[in-house]
Amino acid sequence: MKKIGDFFEALVVVVIIIALVHTFLEDFAVLAGWTVPARRWLIWAGLAIDLIFTVEFFTRLYFAIVRGRAFDYFFRERGWIDFIASIPLLLFSSLPSVLALLAGAGLVNGMGSFLNVLKVIKAVRIARILRLLRVVKLFRSIRYARSMLAQRHIATITTIGVTVLVAWVLVANFLGGLGILPGLDRPFLVSQADHARYLGEKGAGGAMVQGQARVLAAFDSTLLVARPAGGQTSWTRYDDAYYANHFLPGDYEYFTVNGVESFFDGRPLAQAAAREGVVFFVAILLSVLAYILLYSPRFALDITDPVHVMKRGMEESGYNLEVKIPDRRATEDVFELAGLYNRIFLPMKDRESAGQEQASALGIDDIRSFVEKQ
Repeated sequence: MKKIGDFFEALVVVVIIIALVHTFLEDFAVLAGWTVPARRWLIWAGLAIDLIFTVEFFTRLYFAIVRGRAFDYFFRERGWIDFIASIPLLLFSSLPSVLALLAGAGLVNGMGSFLNVLKVIKAVRIARILRLLRVVKLFRSIRYARSMLAQRHIATITTIGVTVLVAWVLVANFLGGLGILPGLDRPFLVSQADHARYLGEKGAGGAMVQGQARVLAAFDSTLLVARPAGGQTSWTRYDDAYYANHFLPGDYEYFTVNGVESFFDGRPLAQAAAREGVVFFVAILLSVLAYILLYSPRFALDITDPVHVMKRGMEESGYNLEVKIPDRRATEDVFELAGLYNRIFLPMKDRESAGQEQASALGIDDIRSFVEKQ
């Protein structure tokens, strides 16, 4: 069972790394202009990864319940991260994306309002970065982080830092969608919203919409489709085959005004969002690496190393190494304790050891010889 558990943990770590690479590639593919078929495969891969993590979460939760440790797993062992990085992403990100992908061109023809849901997906998807916190378990393989104190401390501050950043990005995206905290994409969206109002200002008659769309298309190259709500397409820039081969569901911006639906090219906004996503992902990754590679050694030198020396000195009779106390840190709590250990405990330990050696030097033969002389 232990071998099976170790294999399961190793497999999960591999999937976590794949998931992080996938998260980066989703945004990088938009920036690099990858083909639609390649981006479709990334969407399907996202569904598979979210399914794996959902199954893993339920498996861990089941065994935690069986052992009576559900509370400990969810809160003390950061099972809430497993939850956030699995079920919500499956239900609100990868699954809707796949459903939209299966709809294909039919999304533009009959499910335009569903495109607004995809805007929420873009915000929720950032939570996948929380999976990076799962890699904290790899601390055991780092020399200076083998201490349980160091592992727990670094894991805690990393979790707080990454979670706060991800939570703020989620809130900022939602506030931006509500217009409370507008982003750099605001002028672009405002322009398209104005053009959507222009299309709908004369009502939803098919001929009217067609005429308005032809005029607008002459100076707005992002207009793709215009039609009465729920009716036949009045005007389109491309045919369905072109949309299927060059656009994914998240590449559209959708508006409905006065019974007129309009679709605009949202790829420039998608590229801007992807750029922000790549920058944010790299920033989070560098932050975690900084905690591991820069802060962990500092924590070890200042906390775990002095504690380790004092612990060995108290446990092992022959261990008398003093704690090295930097002058500039002598007033810190740990090094004040280390100073007491050096000045009081070690001399007392030496005196006790010397007394035992003197007592042990008087053997039974010496006592017998003394008695015989008497």
